Amino acid sequence: IDERLVWGFGAGEPFSRHLLTVTAAGDPRVRHIARRWLDAAPDDGPVWSFTDLRTAEPISTVTWAGHEIDPAEARVAVAAGQGVADVRLFHPVFANFVAAGEEGERDVAHVGFMLLQLALGEEDFGLWLRSFAFAAEEPEGAMPLAELPGFIDRLAGACPRWLTLQGQADGKPVMVGTRAPLSPLVGPLFTRHVVAQLLFADVLDDGQAGEASAKALADFHEDAMATLADDGLLVATETADGMRLLHFYVDPETDATERLASLTDTWTEGDHEIVAAEDPAWERIGHLRA
Repeated sequence: IDERLVWGFGAGEPFSRHLLTVTAAGDPRVRHIARRWLDAAPDDGPVWSFTDLRTAEPISTVTWAGHEIDPAEARVAVAAGQGVADVRLFHPVFANFVAAGEEGERDVAHVGFMLLQLALGEEDFGLWLRSFAFAAEEPEGAMPLAELPGFIDRLAGACPRWLTLQGQADGKPVMVGTRAPLSPLVGPLFTRHVVAQLLFADVLDDGQAGEASAKALADFHEDAMATLADDGLLVATETADGMRLLHFYVDPETDATERLASLTDTWTEGDHEIVAAEDPAWERIGHLRA
């Protein structure tokens, strides 16, 4: 299907004898391909089941580069952000790897990445970790790695939600609304970025929307989501200098882009424009992540 995909077999317990996994292996550019493969798969049955994301697994002691690695000795320090987490993972074996030089640093990265993904599973790893690093000394306030999934579950329980951020451009505020979490894993098939640019009429001195235009923009948001239904998402907005940008991601195999274009043509407060581009990794909204 695509040489960037990774596949493997495993036990399908408790529902099937075997599990076939075909995954993008963390590459957001092919996440949609793995999901379309899953959507085309047969229904799960007593013999075979299918998934496009590696699941969390209990892990026992493994050997890597001549070292015995006990996951129970791993500890992690977590800093929670707004709908995301930054983690530093420590394991006693990392110091031995680092002493071996450049090759040892690669071993640290390999083992650390493996431990985090096995603890969380591919989906939670991709959705909730904003950054991760590996430490040769135990960070202050670290907890056992086994407690990380519970922490992430509590973080996920407060999401999805919308965050309000503020910046400055030419001395005036830029107001940003952004979805948390903001990741291609939220909608693996939504690979087309569509921006609706709306100029509004009721403009305050700081460039933001006055009461009349604020209501018109809110109504447009609601109409857009109703228009998209299950074929896309509004993921972020930017408002400055009498203009609002609405960032959508949609499924390009539907007519969602055309539906948004038709809705945008009903905007009467000022000039309007729709711009669409393929962006399966959601790179075009990277600057809006909290």
